Amino acid sequence: MMWAAVVLVAMGIVSLVAAWWVSRSTGVRADATVIASDVGHLEPETLRDPVLRIRGRPDYLVRELGSERVYPVEVKPTREASALHESDALQLGAYMLLAEARYGAAFAGYGVVRYRSSEFRVPLTAELRRRCIAAAEGIRTARRAAAVHRSHELRAKCWACGVRVACDESLT
Repeated sequence: MMWAAVVLVAMGIVSLVAAWWVSRSTGVRADATVIASDVGHLEPETLRDPVLRIRGRPDYLVRELGSERVYPVEVKPTREASALHESDALQLGAYMLLAEARYGAAFAGYGVVRYRSSEFRVPLTAELRRRCIAAAEGIRTARRAAAVHRSHELRAKCWACGVRVACDESLT
């Protein structure tokens, strides 16, 4: 009987360590369940909103235990920052709009961005909604344009750009 207790305690310790590791490496809290993943843990779910004409796959879709509310998590494991980058806020905002369209009242009203050593819980506000819709419309407009001009002066951005080989405005 004593060995059974030892095994149960050992299993509990292993479970706690595993939950801590998952939380640290993914940004998903131990008191939540991953329901979809675009990073290889589960089947991804492509979310679509035909009204806003956007679609996307967050790194994780998570369901809170107890409340059953769903929220997206976006992980930037190499990013070191103490403030949320605007581009990450817009990306997460789009995922929140999509989660709201897909899950309705079950959408938690917020999403999470996880950097290497910081985490940001971001509410879906009217202002963020407006900025995301404007960004989506800007992208659609740019896709129809004959030419899209560079919008920055950052060599690193050009270096990481997927179209830099065809860009006549590249800084690299």
